[in-house]
Order: sequence, then C-alpha cells, then structure tokens
Amino acid sequence: MKSALFLAALSASVNAYWLMAVDDLFDGVPQRVDPLVYPGQRAGHVHKILGGKNFDFEVPTSDVLRQSECTTTPIAEDHSNYWVPSLYFQWANGSYSSVGGGAVIYYLFPDTAGSTTPFPDDFRMLSGDPSLRSFNESSFAQQAVTYLCLNWDAGGETTRHNEIPVKDCPAGIRSQINFPSCWDGKNTDSADHKSHVAFRSGGPDSGDCTDPNFPVSIPRIFIEIYWSAQDFTTFKSQAKNPSQPFVLSNGDELGYSYHGDFLNGWETATLQKAVDQCNCNMYGDPTCCGDAGVFTYDPDHKNGKCTKDLLITDEPSTGLIAALPGVDASNLSTSASEDASSSTSASAAAASSAAPSSLNNASASSGDSGSREASSSRCSTIKREERDVKRHARTHHRRRDFTFGSL
Repeated sequence: MKSALFLAALSASVNAYWLMAVDDLFDGVPQRVDPLVYPGQRAGHVHKILGGKNFDFEVPTSDVLRQSECTTTPIAEDHSNYWVPSLYFQWANGSYSSVGGGAVIYYLFPDTAGSTTPFPDDFRMLSGDPSLRSFNESSFAQQAVTYLCLNWDAGGETTRHNEIPVKDCPAGIRSQINFPSCWDGKNTDSADHKSHVAFRSGGPDSGDCTDPNFPVSIPRIFIEIYWSAQDFTTFKSQAKNPSQPFVLSNGDELGYSYHGDFLNGWETATLQKAVDQCNCNMYGDPTCCGDAGVFTYDPDHKNGKCTKDLLITDEPSTGLIAALPGVDASNLSTSASEDASSSTSASAAAASSAAPSSLNNASASSGDSGSREASSSRCSTIKREERDVKRHARTHHRRRDFTFGSL
C-alpha cells in the first residue's frame, strides 16, 4: 500500500530521479563552517558537510570545486557541497551527546530531455531558515522541511512530522529537506541565498515553474539524514526533556529551523546529460545510468574514501560535549539569534565530569566516538553508519516509503 502511495505521488510531481548514499567529508566530525552564510569565519553552529574536498571557510567557485581531489558523493563528476545542521541528545545537566547519521541525496526532474537546466557555474542556494522557532503550514519553505519517525518493525508505522518527533522512533529519525527547483534564469546567488530561486507551483515537491519571475526548471535536490536516535531511547529519562530529548546544533529543540545549503560543483555537461537521460530505474537506482555512461558511478569508492582534515580542531563537536559549539546556552530553543563568534564550548573532559554516570555508555552506543582520541571506536562507528545508510539506499531502490515528505 505504501509503495502504491509513493508511486502515485511520484507520478504527480516528478517523472525521473536518482538517489545516492553520500559520505561525510570530515569523517563524521561536524564542523562550524558555513562559507555561504559566514564566509571567512566560524559559523554560528556546526554542520554535517558532504561533497567535494575543496570545501573551505571561503565560498569556492565551481571551478575550484571541480578541481577537488575527490568527492564523498558516489558520482565522480559531482564535486558540489551540501551541508545541514547536526543533531544532539541533550542531558538533564546541560551537556550533549552527538547523534550519528548517514545521508542520502536525491536529484529529481521531469523525464523530458531538455526540460531541465543544469545548475550554472557558481550557483548557490539555501533552503530553510535557521531562525525559525514556529511553524506556518501555508509556507512552501516550511513545508520543505519534515521529519520521519522510522519504524520498520512488522506491523509498525512510519509517521511524518513537521517538527522533531515527540515519540520513540524504533529505527531512528529521518530529517529531510527539499530545495527550490525554479530559477530566475539570471542570478547564480542572492543576498539571502534564496531570492533567485523559488519552489514549484504546487509546493516543494509538485507542480511546475509557472511563476514568470522564476521560469527555469532546475534539478530538485532532496536530502535525507538517517539519525541514530534509537540508540538513546533507553537514556531518555536522563534527558533535559525526556519526551523529546534531541536538539539541532543551532540550539533548536523543536526542529523548525532545519536548513540546508548547496554549492554547485558539477561538471555541467555531465549534469545536463544526467537530467536528460538518467531515467532508467523507477526506484532511483543510478547503477544503470553509470552503466550507460551518463556519469561515473562508484558507490563503493574503489579509488579510496574521500575525507578532509578538520578545519577547526580546537572545539569538540562529537561524543560528549559541555555546550553546542558557537551557541549561547541561554539562547536555546526560543531565540532566533545566532552567534558567529569564537567557540564557547568547554573541553570534552569538563563535560564528562559533569555528565550522568551512564553517559559514557550512551556515547558508546550512540553512533559516535567519545572523543577524537578514540579513533578506533569512531572508525568502527562511522563504518557502521556508512554501511547502514547504503543499505537504506539500496532498500529505497526496491521499496519507497514516505520518500519526498508529501505523503
């Protein structure tokens, strides 16, 4: 039944797509870097960063991204960067534990060749609003952000939410965001990184580019993050808010401020070929597109995993931490402001001394290493996350449930 619903929604909004599991550029360590909003300085909060290795504090041009030594996407011609906020578990004493997660990225477009324009050089955009702490159901921009409470047990039900789910999620939480897919045809960026693009006439995932101010159809990017929230279920009684213990890295305990950023690093001719020809599998498996020479598809990264050395090394962001990097602890949840100043985090050791006695066990099971020094544990965890999200992606190729946030 769910598969039938998915196919009905898909046929109403898009005719072709592919999806791909994408690895973390910084080996599972969130970084307080956002060159789009905070160029040349530390950002207001940490992000999970994906894509081309030439990502840095300053906004790279498309040419610079294309010169990246490697990319964490499985498509060799895509050196774009994508990033979203990280997720944390908040303990009753005010400390935090990072929540592990793996990414799946979709590209969706009509299957009529020539109807979709590839991103131009130096194209950038932002979806979502880091300042939001309330929900407006009539806003396409807010409809673009949803969460799934995953339950893959026999007889279980996966449910969709506009906020971080206030319930136990047996298979974790999936955050998901649609990007605008109509462009003004002129500007590759705008002051707010949004005004040069718009959502389609029916919302984030349906309709056409009917607004004369945004007449050009571009690929629709949709990003899912599978968060290992289920690893913390047994510790919810020790959380600051046991009914909903998770918080985004910008301090939002509700989840309305979830957002995503994109910098184009595609080889233009390859992306044009992809949106014209990559429609060979109804479940989004890009293997046939790779086999046909549309692009170079290497899901196992046979040439080696792509990672980048940390850009910020003096503030902890994984395992157990005393504060959210860059976020004023008195400003959590209700405030819309963000602090781009230097780190306010305490050391991991200070956090550990203040944490509940069970915290070390929670960190060990949460999908993150306890510290940078615990390299073997972190490596094992990251490998598990990568394996799990790739398994999810392969499952999606066969069975799609609640895919695009519209069901």
